Amino acid sequence: MPKSCGMAFPQRFSCASRREALEFEPILEPVMHRPLMRRIITLLCALVFTVGAGFVLPMSAHAEVPQTDIVCGETAEERGLSAEDLPDITAPHAIVMDDEGTVYFERSADEQVKIASLTKLMTAIVALENAEVTDTITVDHAAATVGESSANLREGDTFDLKTALKALLIPSGNDAAMAIATSVGAIMDPSSDDPYGVFIDAMNAKAEELGLGALFANPHGLDFGAWEADMHASARDVAIMLAYAMENETFREVDGCGEDSIIVTGADGKKRTVSFHPWNRILGEEGNIGGKTGTTYVSGKCFAGTFLRDGEEVYVVVLGCPEDDDRFNDTLALANWYYDHTETVNVVQGDVTTMEGETLVGRATASAWTDKTVDVVANDPDATVRVFTLAGELSLDAELEEFPGAVHRGDPAGKLTLYQGNGTLATVDLIAAEDVPEPSPFEWAMVQFDRFTRWITGKPTTAPHEVFATVPQV
Repeated sequence: MPKSCGMAFPQRFSCASRREALEFEPILEPVMHRPLMRRIITLLCALVFTVGAGFVLPMSAHAEVPQTDIVCGETAEERGLSAEDLPDITAPHAIVMDDEGTVYFERSADEQVKIASLTKLMTAIVALENAEVTDTITVDHAAATVGESSANLREGDTFDLKTALKALLIPSGNDAAMAIATSVGAIMDPSSDDPYGVFIDAMNAKAEELGLGALFANPHGLDFGAWEADMHASARDVAIMLAYAMENETFREVDGCGEDSIIVTGADGKKRTVSFHPWNRILGEEGNIGGKTGTTYVSGKCFAGTFLRDGEEVYVVVLGCPEDDDRFNDTLALANWYYDHTETVNVVQGDVTTMEGETLVGRATASAWTDKTVDVVANDPDATVRVFTLAGELSLDAELEEFPGAVHRGDPAGKLTLYQGNGTLATVDLIAAEDVPEPSPFEWAMVQFDRFTRWITGKPTTAPHEVFATVPQV
């Protein structure tokens, strides 16, 4: 989100001014009782303050936006977009993608970097595809002692996979990640003496299957100390993982539930409630229905979130943000930027109507006659389409059928296609809006005579197509 314009001066200016005043106090002290000197000093201080303000006050509330940011496959510079057309974010890596895989915004989205606990998206994917939600997950010593972000699990705790996923995704439990990896790895290959390794191999195999450039070395994303290794992913990789995971109803439910506790069975066989802290601060805000945080010193502050508004689902990923507030502000800024530039428009528009009041798309040639056409309308006159307004100009193409014989109302009459740039946005079937009979034998003879006369005089021998549909305005 755009940051508000601050009026305070930097601390360095205030400290320097104070230090200079202290240094000059002994010299000024003997004359400070003189009214004239006091007035001069007051004026000088005001002048210094005013000049300083001119240098440090911001010129604009909008940060400098790189013209290399990509909107719908082209850079902002290539599209002629200004800073006001682009999201104001701090993240060095970011992407906005919808549930059909269309990418609307990207900034260095293919650079492979550390993603910290966003790794757990792949952990959840592999677990859900290789185990049942009712399968038992056990916390061993390695899981209970992994450290850092924790779901407060203890060695010997057991619970089902669905509960484990809550501990994995909501508080970003590294302990839950380790427990899932070892337990599910054992389910995948009961004969293996390294079930943990089986699970990590499956994570990388899934990444390859999804066409990612990502590489995983553990199930939680820790990237320092004993966990330092060659592991990485791009913002695009993360968006693809999130979109894929959201196709699973269990993941979708767990990631968006916002619960802050689970019930586990301890090593002593007794059930207990385990409380934890949900990390997704924007869940439920402005259409956010789920998300995953990630943080290490190397990766910076990362977030991958899902938004749903007016039936449109998009995925927003930001990597490497400097502060915790930045990752959430950037995510909301990107989501709002997308939805603010998306409009619902009627595909079929025009100022000409039929006698019945229907929007007249055009008139098609009735080639059995020399001077008749057929009124053509849309089969679905109320068809709408969502348009991302920064993706390019809209254009229409009406393909009208030619009718060589009798025409009946409702007969197929062609297609109306709405384009944006080189892409197709929507296609609507067209139908005849009236009946036009074939010529009688006498009329046929007259038509042939008329057609011959027209040919001799160089006039059209049939009435041409006409199109009245107009391009929607956005």
